[in-house]
Amino acid sequence: MTEKNRGNMKNYLSFGGGVNSVAMHLLMLGLGEDFESVFVHHGTDWPETYEYVAGFQWWLKANGHRPITILIPEVQGFNNLYDYSLHFRRPPSPWIRSCTDKFKIRPMNKYYQKPCFVMIGIDAGEAHRAKISVSKGVENRYPLIEHNIDREGCKEIIRRNGLTVPKKSGCYICPFQPAREWKKLRREKTGLYCKALTLEKAGLARRKEEGKTPLYINKNPLDMVVSENQIPLFGDEYLGR
Repeated sequence: MTEKNRGNMKNYLSFGGGVNSVAMHLLMLGLGEDFESVFVHHGTDWPETYEYVAGFQWWLKANGHRPITILIPEVQGFNNLYDYSLHFRRPPSPWIRSCTDKFKIRPMNKYYQKPCFVMIGIDAGEAHRAKISVSKGVENRYPLIEHNIDREGCKEIIRRNGLTVPKKSGCYICPFQPAREWKKLRREKTGLYCKALTLEKAGLARRKEEGKTPLYINKNPLDMVVSENQIPLFGDEYLGR
């Protein structure tokens, strides 16, 4: 690709509504970059994420900035990740991770005008996770790493702009949520916890019919995960952007 072509490539920002992507968005605004931020609304993030995105949209418009583009996915007739998973009785699990691809990555890639740059919210503290990638006209960029901004630096950027620091973004049925998040879901969002439990039981029933071994959303049964003496099952794989 020639430098002339690179100069004409559009910048997109993969927005998740979490600490890193909010900070990255603010950083790019401060640097005067021309970019379009894109968020996929698949209906299964924590409610706090959708509330924050709505508030951030208001802030952007009030300050004369371009609003975030909201995409609604369409996967085999479904635009809601939970509804899709329940219909096919296939809850996400640590070993089956197609949900992100189908309900986030593919809708974004379909929307992008290629060739283009896509800014990813991996911070300097986790630079080992960043992969240099140029695929099908999409080249990844990592502005937080480029500017040596770690997680705490992200929070400082957000506070400096007079905004509250958001909750980690992520689905409420994410298999990589630590036990404390499942306990919080059960305690504060009982309806959503019951939906997750229903989905897990539907998946177990399907696997039993197929003669397969049980496969849980979070390695162990959810009712065990939320018990008070349950130790965390996963480390930092649940990293909202």
